[in-house]
This record gives sequence, structure tokens and C-alpha cells, in this order.
Amino acid sequence: MSSYDRRPITWGFVLAHLSAFAAFVCLSQFVFEGDDLSSQLANVWVLSWLASGLLSGVFLLLAAIPASQWLLLFRQGRRFVFVFLLIGGAIMIGNAVRVMGFSFPTDWGDTLRAPTYFVVKWLLEAFGEDLVSDPAEFVLGTEYFTIEIWSSCSGYSGILKMVVLVGIYLWFFRHTLRFPRAFIIFPFAIVAIWIVNALRIASLVVFGTYVSPEIALGGFHSQSGWIGFIAVSLGMMAITQRTAFFARQSDLESRNEKKYKDDQNVTGYLAPFMALLGTMMVTGVFSSGFDWLYPIRFFGTGAVIWLFWRSSFDLFKLAGRFSWEAMGIGAVTFAVWVGMEWTIGEGGTGAAVQESLVEMPIAWSTTWIIFRVLGSVITVPIAEELAFRGYLLRRLVSTDFESLSSPRFTWISFLVSSFLFGVLHGRWVAGTAAGMFYASAMYRRGRVGDAIIAHATTNALIAVYVLVFGEWDFWT
Repeated sequence: MSSYDRRPITWGFVLAHLSAFAAFVCLSQFVFEGDDLSSQLANVWVLSWLASGLLSGVFLLLAAIPASQWLLLFRQGRRFVFVFLLIGGAIMIGNAVRVMGFSFPTDWGDTLRAPTYFVVKWLLEAFGEDLVSDPAEFVLGTEYFTIEIWSSCSGYSGILKMVVLVGIYLWFFRHTLRFPRAFIIFPFAIVAIWIVNALRIASLVVFGTYVSPEIALGGFHSQSGWIGFIAVSLGMMAITQRTAFFARQSDLESRNEKKYKDDQNVTGYLAPFMALLGTMMVTGVFSSGFDWLYPIRFFGTGAVIWLFWRSSFDLFKLAGRFSWEAMGIGAVTFAVWVGMEWTIGEGGTGAAVQESLVEMPIAWSTTWIIFRVLGSVITVPIAEELAFRGYLLRRLVSTDFESLSSPRFTWISFLVSSFLFGVLHGRWVAGTAAGMFYASAMYRRGRVGDAIIAHATTNALIAVYVLVFGEWDFWT
């Protein structure tokens, strides 16, 4: 391993990057939402916005790789660096000119709107669809179902997310990837996510024509985008981590030697949670506000839990003896959750659930409620606690997390795992507080089973509360 591989993070540059990025975000809001940007003073703000964005990128690059290494790369690949700077400079100048009031598109998505439209049209024609189209208004579809491709649907949102993801990925894996060739990931990932977005829109037209317009514009429209984004992200990571072109040879060889053991251990903790998310997205595709296929979530997640329970680890060993204290923590979490919902929650979100259950046949609505309770009390707590407390809480303390006899408390692991748990649940304040309680349950004896018991207790009490008082908001 080289001295560069052992180089610690340059925290000064990291802090400088965060400061510049914060300024860039604040100035972006002013620049893109300001009412008048034609004055000389407004142009000063735009130039400040460009400078803060440029400094943010420079500081991030210097934090990842020393200036001496950048100079070496520049000497070895002057042409590549020149082309890279030329393209980047052209993009920044183009954005600045557009913002200052010249006749450029008024929305980032406008530049991709027409190309996306014609690619979607070509895809539908390739599948033999009889199309109804209006290029001037970007309207496209069939005799039974038509859509308008807005700027927001052109794919730029997915591209921005992918750029951020790839940037974060390159940062965290900078010691195992081969630079500068790893930068090639950016254009390939951008093109891939844009093509996947075009496929999503074409599939939306087909789904709306032959299945259901309501579901097409509901769950399919939103969930298919996330499914495509996740597929591209995972594919990008898998390819770059397992090919010698991107991965350093020494890291590739050492990773292959311990691959089976590490993959089996990590997968045992994350697979149930991934199954939960995956089945949630799949069932969400076929819904229009109410997930009437929830039982599939229960069986899909339960099957993965059973598979890894028998092959990788025994949940009873993780739990040890039953803990009444963990149940108490779960009850307290329920009280806090309900109190926060009363205080800062948005009421009325459960009306769609209640109306959908009333409209469903009694046999199916009863089945749905039964599996909603079972999922809340059994599969969801197991899947989420294995991922957030069993894996993430300990992984943030040590890369060799399974060697820890009990999770060592650190503020980073405690707060980050709890916050991400809150973000997952939408109600990030109540969810973060719940994550802290469940982490506390695990800290007591160092067993993830205690966190599972606490989580299951909370969800069981919420289920009783929903069914007794009709507070369906808690199940949205």
C-alpha cells in the first residue's frame, strides 16, 4: 500500500468545501428564484454563485487528492485535463449567460426536453405502438393514453442525483479506485440514467394504455423512477468494484480473497431490508395512493429473513433472553411518536387508506389489515433493525463490525444511524427520536434482538391505536 493510500483526510479542505457549498446553496436560491436578475448588482450575485460553486469543487478535489497528485495527473494527461476544463467551463459560462437574462432555456430541463421526447417516441415506435404526438407541445401517447413531457420529466433531476451520488461514491472509495480513469464513471452514469428515464416514460405510456391510467400516473410514475435510479446506481458500483479497469489490482485481489465471508456476513444484515424496500417499490408501482398489495411485502421480506436466518445467523442468538426493558423502551417510543404526531404531524393523510378499505371487498380489506399488522410487528422490525442497528450502527464504529462484542457508543454512529432511520420514515423528527430509543435498547446488552423487540412493541401499539381509534394517518 502506498503512502497516499494511508493519507488521512484533509479536514481543513473538507470544512472549506462545506462552507463554500453552503454559500453555493444559499446563492442558488437567490439566483434561481429571484424576481429580477438583469441589474448589475444581480450579475455580481451570479458571479458570486459561480465562484462559490467553483471553490466548493476545488476544495473537495483537494480534500480527496493532494495538490501534488493533481499536478502529476495534469503533467501526465494534459490533453484530457484541457478537454475536461474546457467542457466544464463552457457549461458554467452557459449557465451564467442564461441566468443573466440572455435567450437560453429558462429551465435546466428544457435542454433535455426535446431529446427525451424524440427518444421516447422512437422507443414506442420500435415496439409498434400507433402514436398520437405533438412535438410542439411535447405531447406523446396513444389513442387511449397521452402524456406531456414536462421539463421536470426530461431526466435532469435524475442526472443531478446521479452526479451527486457518483461524487460521493468516488470520495468514499478514492483509495480503492484507479484515478483519473474513475472520472469516466460520470459520463457513463449520466447517459445511463437518462436512457433509463426515457425507458420509464415509454413504459408509462404502455402501462397507461393497456393497464390503468390512474395507476400509471400514480405509483408507476413515481416508483419506477426510483427503481431505475437504484438499478443504475447498484450496477455502476458493482461494475467499478469488480473490474480491474476501475479497481486497483491489490485491492481487487485482497477483496476477492475475503469476498465470500464478508459478503455473506453483510448480506445477512442488509438483505431483509433490501427485500423490504424492493417489494415496497414493486407494489407501489401498481398502486395509485393506496398500496393494496401490501401482503406481498410481508411474504417477500419474510422469505428473505427466513433464508438468511437459517443460512447465515440465528436471530435467537442475536436476541438472547427476552427483555422486558426493551418492551418498555418500545412503549415509551410509542408515546413519544404519538405525542409528536399530535404536535407537528400533518393530519388527514390517512383518509385515502380509510376510503380505500371501505371500497374494497370485506374479505380483501380484512386480509390487508391482518398482513399490515403482521408486517408492522414481525417483518418490518426485523428487517429495519438488522440494517440500522445490527449493521449501520456498528459499521460506523468499525469496518470489522462483527468483531465488536457489543456496539461501542460513539456520537457519530448514534446520531447518523438514527437520523437516516428518521429520513427513511418520512417523519424525520419522530423517526430520528425512535431510532435513538432503539439504539439505546441495543446498547443495554449489545444485542440487536432488544432493538427488534422495542421496535416491534412500538409498531404493535401503533397498530392497536390505529384500529381502535381509526387514526389511519399512522399507517401512511
